[in-house]
Amino acid sequence: MSDNQDILVSNEGGVMTVTLNRPDRLNTLTWPMVAQLEELVSEANRDPGVKVFVLAGAGRGFCAGHDLSAMGDGDELSDKWKDNPIWWEPEQVGARMLDDSQIFVSLFRMNKPTMAVMRGPAAGSGLALATACDLRIVSETAFFKTSYANAGRCGEPGSAYLLQRLVGPAKAREFMLLDEKIDASTALAYGLANKVFPDDALDAEAAKIAAKFAAGPGMSYAGIKRNLNAAERLSFEDTVSTEAMQNARASMSHDGKEAGLAFMEKRAPAFRGY
Repeated sequence: MSDNQDILVSNEGGVMTVTLNRPDRLNTLTWPMVAQLEELVSEANRDPGVKVFVLAGAGRGFCAGHDLSAMGDGDELSDKWKDNPIWWEPEQVGARMLDDSQIFVSLFRMNKPTMAVMRGPAAGSGLALATACDLRIVSETAFFKTSYANAGRCGEPGSAYLLQRLVGPAKAREFMLLDEKIDASTALAYGLANKVFPDDALDAEAAKIAAKFAAGPGMSYAGIKRNLNAAERLSFEDTVSTEAMQNARASMSHDGKEAGLAFMEKRAPAFRGY
C-alpha cells in the first residue's frame, strides 16, 4: 500500500479509522486516494482483527467530492494518454468511472459495520461514500449536497441507488434535481443521518458507537447486513430463507452460545466475533 499522507489510518481495539486528510481542500478526493481507499476497505474486510470501519474527514469538512483539478494526477495511464483524444472518448471515461466507483460497492458490501463520522460538507462522491456506510454520525455543522446537476453531471455511479434506498424515490429526486444543501436536522428527519451531535461532542460520541461495535457479536452483525441487503432484492420467501440460514449460523457460533449462557448466568456476554 502506498504511503499516502492524504489518508491517515489507525487501527486500535478493533476499530479501523480512515481519515481523509486534505483539510485545506475540504478532503476532496484524488485518484491515489480513491485507489488507497479501495485497498483499505478490502484490508478491513479481510482482517479478523478489524471489527468496525470508520471513515472520517480531517478539519471542518467530511469530503467535498472529487478534486477535479487533480483527477488523473499520479496515474501512469493518465500521464501517458491524457493528451490523446481517445482518452476522452465517452467509453473510455465511463470505464474509468466504473473502475473508480468500485470503492462504493466494496464499502456497501463490507460484512462488518461501517460508519461515516461527519462534519461540514459531504458533497458529490463524498455523499456517495457516506451513503455507502451503514451509519452516518454527524455534527450539527454537517450538510449534504448531491452537487451533480449544478456541475453539469448526473451522479456518481451508485449514488442514485444509495441515496434512494435511504430517503425514498421522491426525496432522492428532490435532492438530486434541485441540488440544494441539506442541513443536519433535515438529513436526520429523512434518514440520511442517523445521529446528530454538537460539533465538540461528535468524536467522543462516535467513538462510543464504534467501541460498541468492536465489542459486539461480529458474526451477528455480518448476518444482519446480509439479511438487509437480501431483503432489498429478493422476494419475501427467499428473504425468509436467507434470514433462517444466517440466524442458524449466528446461533451456533461462539458468540451466539455465549449470549445465551450470559443471559442464563445474568452477566454481560464476552463476545469474540466468531
